[in-house]
Amino acid sequence: MEFRNIQAALLAVTLIGAVATGPVVAQENKPIKIGLLLPYKGGYAEEAMLGDRGFQVALAEFGGAIGGRKIELIRADTELTPSVGIQRFNQLIQSDNVDIVAGVIHSGVGIALSGLAETAKKPLVLMMAFSDDISGKFCNPYVARTAFSAYAMQYATGKYWAQAGKKTAVTVGPDYVAGRQFIDGFKRGFEENGGKVNEQYWSAFQKTKDFGGILANLRGSNAELTYAWYAGAEAVQFVKQYAEMGLEKKLPLYGDHWTFEDTLWNVMGSSVLGKQFTASYTSVLPTEASKKFVEAYRKMFNTAPGISEELGYDNGKAIMLALQKTKGQVGDGADFIKTLTSVEFDAPRGKFKFVKNSAMLEKVYLVEVQKGADGNLSPKLLQTMPAVADLPGCTRL
Repeated sequence: MEFRNIQAALLAVTLIGAVATGPVVAQENKPIKIGLLLPYKGGYAEEAMLGDRGFQVALAEFGGAIGGRKIELIRADTELTPSVGIQRFNQLIQSDNVDIVAGVIHSGVGIALSGLAETAKKPLVLMMAFSDDISGKFCNPYVARTAFSAYAMQYATGKYWAQAGKKTAVTVGPDYVAGRQFIDGFKRGFEENGGKVNEQYWSAFQKTKDFGGILANLRGSNAELTYAWYAGAEAVQFVKQYAEMGLEKKLPLYGDHWTFEDTLWNVMGSSVLGKQFTASYTSVLPTEASKKFVEAYRKMFNTAPGISEELGYDNGKAIMLALQKTKGQVGDGADFIKTLTSVEFDAPRGKFKFVKNSAMLEKVYLVEVQKGADGNLSPKLLQTMPAVADLPGCTRL
């Protein structure tokens, strides 16, 4: 799979803020340093680049400064690996002296860094780490998530397809914490609303490129559908191989916005045309917040935003609004996270507010891939449904 040149996409962004008037103490003249920690290399490199772009749009919305202090981004690459993420986090804190660490894709990395944030007493604001455990047993006062839990979206997805009349399913996903929890959320939503998951198959995360063995097993299934959760390069490989095996007519493939992410459609080819999937956001939402985001994103990058861009934008905007409340001061990490989790705004995806340390997901959207008048693939909004609350389990907040 070929991705756009990430280095070119991540051109240095100089964000110049307004100069404070009157007496200014040294602290107020210093930039606010935000460490943006993302997997710029590896299977989720595309999502990292797009999340970074969304973050840039949010910072530009505020003129790149808060309280007379310029925002300075320091990027670091986790390489989609917890051990590397730990090294980069420590470097950002100890050598780069960042005030806030943001970003993170991959729940294993997010969980690994949660304890480090508490030890360092630095605020960690997670962008795309969806494990239920982040808002459950691993919650702590130094960590907040601007996305949502796997359960909140996937339970709603499973419930929708069961209530739409689907009775039996098989599931496929990557064998790591987020993959397991995304699939588990779907299974619970599907089965608690009348469906039955007959079989479940797991592939080695970041190691599986040939899904032939799993697909051969699916060929013998008597289920009505396959529900898959993959992202990035793995999503492309799975969707294309599923189509090549000719399974679609016998066993239709369903998924969410990661399995059928819009930036991957051209690589996936004709196999995505007509696909219906659930999403936390689509660029065709008719809300004012979405329209403004799409306009700002197009102005900066000459294309429409998708899921990863929206999540990056929410991450950046929540941080900027929190800094606005603190007049550009970060101070104690736990105090900053407490301020951050009081932030509310109309996000492109819907109402943005926190429940404890994790932003809620207000709505889930059913989207279909269609061919537009210009011949290009485009999203069509079919239906809106409510999401569900996170699973309980956070006892420290």
